[in-house]
Amino acid sequence: IFSFNSLKSFFSFSSKLLLTNTIATIGNNIYPSLIALFYPMNQVAYFNQAKKYQEIPFLTISNTFRSVAMLILSDINNESERMKRVVSKMIKSIAFIAFPLGFIMILLAETIFYLFFKEKWLSSVPFFQALTLAGMLSPFVFIFNELFIAKEKSAYFLGVEILKALLLIVLIIILLPKGLMALAASWVLYILATLLISLILSSKLVKYNLLNFLKDTMPYMLIALICSAVSYFTTKNISPPILYITINILIITTLYITVCKALKLEMIKEIEVWFTKRKTNK
Repeated sequence: IFSFNSLKSFFSFSSKLLLTNTIATIGNNIYPSLIALFYPMNQVAYFNQAKKYQEIPFLTISNTFRSVAMLILSDINNESERMKRVVSKMIKSIAFIAFPLGFIMILLAETIFYLFFKEKWLSSVPFFQALTLAGMLSPFVFIFNELFIAKEKSAYFLGVEILKALLLIVLIIILLPKGLMALAASWVLYILATLLISLILSSKLVKYNLLNFLKDTMPYMLIALICSAVSYFTTKNISPPILYITINILIITTLYITVCKALKLEMIKEIEVWFTKRKTNK
């Protein structure tokens, strides 16, 4: 049955999402525009190159989990406790993948850029490493966005984007004169602040707060960081680029999985259950 109230509600929800996406698009594209205005073209190229390649893995992670989150959370949007458990599991899943991947990218950045782009693009490396810190956090933000949409709280989603836009403007005003590296650092602060705002709103919706987030993510982050540090000191005297990359990936991956398994972290258990089911089905 056609209802003007339903139409009005739908229009209100959709218009807020449209406005949110518009603000987000402007925010995401403001950096390249400002850099092009205030910095030499070679610096712009270095920054854009770093941003482009840093985004690829984390956008892939974000889009993968967003599609899953949208389906699951929409089905249980009236069950807050269950939504909290689902969000927690997704946060752990992202942490399990994003942190080791991010630290590997930071550790191997210079070698990878030299191997594939040669010396002329090595100036992109510091930007790439800084932006990777933001990249590791960005998939979490997308999950909370899907939570707000699933709970039909488009106003929350819009509010986050407005606060983000205001924060971005403040950071740009403060850090633009201090150089491109400061701008890259401001992007990290921007994503971190966005995550904190999202957690505050999430705590109101499903009681998933900062403490829950730290409990879910810190083990994976610390293990990935320690494994990367061990790998760095173990391989720092290896010269051939391909060998250096290969050994670092092997060391970090092996150590990471071994430590996670020894500590009996949830995601390792989930993977083991998945493999067991696959073997059983065969």
